[in-house]
Amino acid sequence: MKTIVLTGGANGIGRAIVEQMADQVNLYVMDIDEEAGKRVTEKLATKNLHFFYGDLAEKSHLDDFIGFVRKQTEKIDGIIHNAAINHGGLVSQASLEDFMEVLRVNVGTAYYLTQQFEPCLSQEASIILLSSTRNHQSMPNDESYSSSKGALLSLTHAMANSLKGKARVNAISPGWIDTISDQSYEERDALSHEDLSQHLVNRVGNPLDIVHMVDYLLDAQKSGFITGQEFVVDGGMSKQMVYHGENGWVYETDAHH
Repeated sequence: MKTIVLTGGANGIGRAIVEQMADQVNLYVMDIDEEAGKRVTEKLATKNLHFFYGDLAEKSHLDDFIGFVRKQTEKIDGIIHNAAINHGGLVSQASLEDFMEVLRVNVGTAYYLTQQFEPCLSQEASIILLSSTRNHQSMPNDESYSSSKGALLSLTHAMANSLKGKARVNAISPGWIDTISDQSYEERDALSHEDLSQHLVNRVGNPLDIVHMVDYLLDAQKSGFITGQEFVVDGGMSKQMVYHGENGWVYETDAHH
């Protein structure tokens, strides 16, 4: 049975990864949301799932997690860095400290865990970094998040070179992934026809779309010749040319600007 390390497994895409993989692998998960993590653990009730609760921005917490994992296993077959935070940017006057915290969690964690777990990596180990299509496209007030997701792409090909012959390293860049099951009824916004049809596949993504790509990249028989690459999973959204008045697209001025 494979042993996988995952960051951010209590909600969203990470939770979907946990729910799909917990019966198939020994899974070590670090997340800050203890309440959500306990709900997942109680739901799955499997001995293969090991949650550790801590702040990925704190090196001491990362060190405790590393010790937690290494006390229980000497072999790691995969590292999936999914956890991410967003502190906005210029519009919201995000501070330098805010900006750097995003980089610590979203990028630094991936580097540090890979560095510390490298001696434990098995011969066919796979490292997967969850980036985002925001690494190529952006919106106002998105500097901290977009910068971190772009950095993950560079980290991917850099580590793929450094870990040549030891591990494959790839990035997955999701587009719009609907994690509505994580929201309370009052928070849910129904998806509109426009939300769906603006994608080339006529729907938004769901967490399983990402889980399937994760499964593929973890499987050395299927993806053993792939490393240093980015896999965009966005329903074709980023491959559309958008001009006012064409193909149903209309530019509307933001009333706040």
